[in-house]
Amino acid sequence: MAESGGGGMGKGAGIVGGLGCLIVIALIVMVLGVPLLVAVLAGGIAGQLSLDEGEGCADTVSANDGGKTINVPKAFQEPIKKAAKVSGLPEQTVAAQIKAESNFDTQAGSGAGAQGPAQFTPETWARYGQGGDIHDIEDSMSAYGRYMKALREEVKPLAGDDANKLVRLTLAAYNAGPVAVQRAKGVPPFHETQDYVAKITGSAQMTFSGGCKAVEGGKAWNGDLGKGEWTIPLPGGQFTSGYGGRNVPGLPSWAQNHMGVDLSTGGGAPIIAPTDITVTGTLPNDHCVMGKMDAKPGFQFAFCHMKSLEVRKGEKIKRGKQIGVESGFMGGNPSGAAAHLHFEVYRPNCGAGKNGGMNVPYDGCNLDPEPILKEKGAWAK
Repeated sequence: MAESGGGGMGKGAGIVGGLGCLIVIALIVMVLGVPLLVAVLAGGIAGQLSLDEGEGCADTVSANDGGKTINVPKAFQEPIKKAAKVSGLPEQTVAAQIKAESNFDTQAGSGAGAQGPAQFTPETWARYGQGGDIHDIEDSMSAYGRYMKALREEVKPLAGDDANKLVRLTLAAYNAGPVAVQRAKGVPPFHETQDYVAKITGSAQMTFSGGCKAVEGGKAWNGDLGKGEWTIPLPGGQFTSGYGGRNVPGLPSWAQNHMGVDLSTGGGAPIIAPTDITVTGTLPNDHCVMGKMDAKPGFQFAFCHMKSLEVRKGEKIKRGKQIGVESGFMGGNPSGAAAHLHFEVYRPNCGAGKNGGMNVPYDGCNLDPEPILKEKGAWAK
């Protein structure tokens, strides 16, 4: 199956691009009464994070997200990647943990005697430091990788095949010790430990996911997901493109991002409502349907690139009922890109959608749909 390059609603104008074919679209936008010609090479989609160099999650250094992105100093980027590989943890999780422990300060210390960017106690450093310098980035992150690998192995039997659970248990073991995790057969019921795990996985998802798939152990929404399981919006679809930064030659910087996920069956499959929704509007230029879930927490959704628009604003669609048909429709025309569903999720009560209107990218409301769909049992198999 050819990978669908995805599309998403373009910057402020609902223009969607796909990697499958680069289309030059000219839009006339009226700004203060003056026509502004904007040439858009459609190709990646919108997101909130952009990468400076390299492809790792931890090298996120700039953003168009209102200053929410936490930078990872360049000196830490490669050591974090290496530590992640050794430990078996996602790079985003490693970066978020070091941020929380020391704020990337090599001279950080605590009242309990922990030192360095990874905050090793003297006893633990003696075991895992291998004679290195606790304040040196390379030495400290290498020791961190070995230590977290050991913790991960100790709690692995409790996680089974659940990768998300394994990440959370490893972090819990770091905070409370592996014995406490084993006794509790999960994250111990300690307020400090539970907060620690939630903080690391949450910040890993929200601030270090620029060029990567959804973070194992993390959630894109830290509030209540609501009751009941969902249905995959494209039954039989395979995951083809994730949320975050892109590197597509010829695209403007704002278009080097992807604000949703792409699923594809190869063409012509029905797109359905994952949960009960009310249609809040449509975007004819890219055959997008915007909707808001009826139950709490009230996520807002976008379903894009459908063959045609067959629903209307205000229409209520029950879970599992068809919204449209998978296609490659972009920029007002069939694009020739592989047929796929581009699916976006927006925060409840955020942006224009909170008033029944339609959200647009770059309004700070987008969320990574992958971990949400996974938690609700509606992810591609």
